[in-house]
Amino acid sequence: MIKIIAKIFFWITTPVLLCAQTQSDSLSFLSSNYANKILSTKLDKQLNTTNLSSAFRYGYRSDKFFVGVNELYKSTVIKLKSKNIRDEQNFSLFGEYSFSPYVKFGVLTNNNIYSDDRKIGINEASILNSSIYTKLNFQENIKIIPYGGFSINKQVGEDDRGFIYGSEATFDYFSKNELELNANLKLQNEDISPRKNTLRFVNASLVNNVGKNFSNKILAKYSEVRKDFYFDSDSLLLSAFNINHNIQSRTETSYLISDRIFIAPLSSNLSVNLNGRVFWREIDRNTRYVLLSKISPSSFDSKIEEFKLNFDGNVIYKSKNFNGMLKLEYSEREEKHKAKNIKEANSIFFEKRQELENNKNNKSQLTVLATSVSYKLTEKDKINFSLLHRKLVYDTPSESNFDDRDELLTILRLRYMRKLNPVFTWFINLEGSLNHIVYIFAERSSNNNIRRVLKLSSGGNYDNGFLSSENIFEVSANYTVYDFEDIIPNVRSFVFRQFAFRDSSKINLMRDFSLEFEGYAKLSEQGSFKWTSFSSKPERFLAEYFALPQLVIRKNNIELGAGLRLFSLTTFKYNENNVKYKSSNYFSIGPVTKMGYKIIDNLNIAVYGWYEFINTETDIKKEIANLNLTVDWNL
Repeated sequence: MIKIIAKIFFWITTPVLLCAQTQSDSLSFLSSNYANKILSTKLDKQLNTTNLSSAFRYGYRSDKFFVGVNELYKSTVIKLKSKNIRDEQNFSLFGEYSFSPYVKFGVLTNNNIYSDDRKIGINEASILNSSIYTKLNFQENIKIIPYGGFSINKQVGEDDRGFIYGSEATFDYFSKNELELNANLKLQNEDISPRKNTLRFVNASLVNNVGKNFSNKILAKYSEVRKDFYFDSDSLLLSAFNINHNIQSRTETSYLISDRIFIAPLSSNLSVNLNGRVFWREIDRNTRYVLLSKISPSSFDSKIEEFKLNFDGNVIYKSKNFNGMLKLEYSEREEKHKAKNIKEANSIFFEKRQELENNKNNKSQLTVLATSVSYKLTEKDKINFSLLHRKLVYDTPSESNFDDRDELLTILRLRYMRKLNPVFTWFINLEGSLNHIVYIFAERSSNNNIRRVLKLSSGGNYDNGFLSSENIFEVSANYTVYDFEDIIPNVRSFVFRQFAFRDSSKINLMRDFSLEFEGYAKLSEQGSFKWTSFSSKPERFLAEYFALPQLVIRKNNIELGAGLRLFSLTTFKYNENNVKYKSSNYFSIGPVTKMGYKIIDNLNIAVYGWYEFINTETDIKKEIANLNLTVDWNL
């Protein structure tokens, strides 16, 4: 009997290639979803935005009974000229009783709430699903879970109720010759008239491991998801169909096939990874009510077809003093947009909509070559080198779409580190990048440009037990040159240069008492630029400073800190004689404090806050409180 059921399960999944269990949490009736016990709360208030998030997950198991609770809550309040409040809550309650090793019964309730006081398409929605299920375990590796229950779905003032039912199945197989096979299946219907939501997916993976030197992993996935949404209808639809809201169905069907091969020859420092991936999907939209007497181009529904092909491989070499990697990736992507005709509609309107959809069609090719090398010259010296080159070809078949372009990007990095003595390590880093964008058609060619970025940084890490400090000095320049600035008045090449210094230091004054400092200084200049003469004319200068000194006490399970937070941003402009003058100023200063308390081994509370006294160039003074509160309980 078990073999017959297994064959039926494989017969269902084989048409989509027995794809991988890549997302186990997509199955609902698993006690493992509640295995990691969590209790955490975080409150973050900065400037005009306050975020509150909390998470709670707990599971309890006895000999025959398991119960689990999971809740996530997020709330965001933004205070500008008006107040915006957005809330999200996800709650689930899971209970299961085991009658025997082969039969289990349980209940699962999910409640999701979304609320936003802005006037957007869907600013309020809630879904309550409650189901009773039976879990049939055929041996330990085959599970089939039929279920059914009731659903309450509220959206933009519409309250729909109906039945929810379906089935889940899992299969896990491990052979003695290191063959692994995993599969998931889920079928679900939600009949909440006049809407209907459905879910179909099959996931599986087939892995063949031959020792540590060879493995082959084949993945595949099939998914079909249909969701019905309400949207506002006009007065004509209201009078014709007696509806307050129209309904649009969005059905997304996707397929995925991938293969990964890992090879590590015996007695060799080399390893090879090869990956291939094919993905395609279709998004189909259907509007329930259409008034034929008032047809317009927007009345027609649309369909999207997307295809992706990706190949990549890398070779890695590791030895005592040398690590190297070489990677090559190639991918193609094509996206087609189609309008769906209405037989009774005027063909002129359909052709107009078809033209608008065709204008969105595109295809692209991406090639990436990357390499990185790390070489240990001596016990004290190490050098790193990395190079990335990327080419993108983007085409649009429509004659009215001029976004066709080619992009080239090259990034180079060279880093040298030397340990000068047991307490100090010094480094120097050189980075450069070249980005060239060329639009094929003249209608967009004003955006053609070459961006050259050069960055040089140096610094060190010092730690002698009493004083630890990390300091970085950095100079960078960005030269962006447009190809046709001489003939297009609104296009100007520019240069952006910056000097930055960053410091993070700590002085251990006593055993549990320390002085800590974080800060940076940035001086930036932006102006117009001529590449041919390599000359520039400054237009704006920024001086930005940040400092945060603190006295910190760490004693047993308590951490207390108090200090001063300072931030300053001054903007300068230049007159006709290139003389710099102050344009704007922002200055903020205020006390800062933090507290961390480890109540027990698994319970931590952390509070961080600062109060700002703000001055600007208009002499307008403000006071703002900022607070970050975190509670973590690792149950």
